[in-house]
Amino acid sequence: MRKLMKATVIAAAAAALTLGVTATSGAATLTKNPDPTLVVLRVPTQVWITDGEAIVLSQETNKTTGYSWSIKVAGDKSAVKVYAGQYQAPASTGMVGVAGTTTWYIKALAPGQAVLNLIATPPGGGSSTTKKLTVTVIN
Repeated sequence: MRKLMKATVIAAAAAALTLGVTATSGAATLTKNPDPTLVVLRVPTQVWITDGEAIVLSQETNKTTGYSWSIKVAGDKSAVKVYAGQYQAPASTGMVGVAGTTTWYIKALAPGQAVLNLIATPPGGGSSTTKKLTVTVIN
């Protein structure tokens, strides 16, 4: 089990770094240098970054359960830009039900404090779970 957890963390970090050098699929595409300043693998947490820097946020996602992640920005929405999340399936381990990773690229745009609410929605609706990442952008 410990080896599986280690492999999951390594896969999440690799996915985050991969996202940092490729364009995202979805409505928004990366137009500036996408190299992340910070990789966040665990929330809730708070981070402080400088205007122009970037964060890569990764969350374990098991699509076989029907749960999905979304992000809603609260607070100073003009402080950050959140690009569409990308799902990466787990490496082929031969194990059924192993989680993959959803990764978002977050660019600091202007001084302010934004709260990113990561929402895990169960299949068919129902009560969702929310985790918070507070991003403070400074000069």
